[in-house]
Amino acid sequence: MKLFLNTLLMQKLAPTVIGMYVKVLHKTCTVHITGAEQLQAYIDAQQPMLPCYWHQQMTFAIDFLWGLCQQGVKASVLVSPSKDGDIGNAVLKKLGVGVLRGSAHRTGAVAMRDVYLTISKEKCSVGAAVDGPLGPAREAKIGVITLAQLSGAPIIPIANACNHKIHLNSWDNFFLPLPFSTIHTVIGKPLEVEKRMSTEQISELQQQLTDQLNQLSLQAEQQFD
Repeated sequence: MKLFLNTLLMQKLAPTVIGMYVKVLHKTCTVHITGAEQLQAYIDAQQPMLPCYWHQQMTFAIDFLWGLCQQGVKASVLVSPSKDGDIGNAVLKKLGVGVLRGSAHRTGAVAMRDVYLTISKEKCSVGAAVDGPLGPAREAKIGVITLAQLSGAPIIPIANACNHKIHLNSWDNFFLPLPFSTIHTVIGKPLEVEKRMSTEQISELQQQLTDQLNQLSLQAEQQFD
């Protein structure tokens, strides 16, 4: 019973505490963004996008999406249906960012249908950690490519690096930025995906996305050299 109550208390308090911490980061960290001009045409045309990032770098990838929302872009984040995802769901809602529950890896067609409808009918950009929810780390899964095929939305690779952070003992070596840090966010070249592609072409594009995100991550880290 004690364990149950402690868990329940944690689930109640964690979203508030994490949400407050993210707001502190947003106010105190200095963020430099490279490549954002590549998105302006999509923003002006109100065209949905599929921002993609590594799970490890999620904090300021979502902060970037939050910034897009403040520019008038309708955006949501794809969140795992797991218990950990429950906390993420609550945090994002407190920040005013839309949430879609599910992952192309775990819930298949159901998640695909919901995300596709959100993109196509609501003209909503959907962000996703493309190696989540459980890895392998830094290997893009096929789900986002399928969504791009169905919806016609471009894939937008995003990476970031931070000079002051702590790493968590997790499958992806997740890093949590510290207040008053400097963040470098790099936006890669949008990937337009054709609706009809062979299995081999899809695999090649999947590898291309993996390589591009890793290159962008390295580029962001090199900003501190």
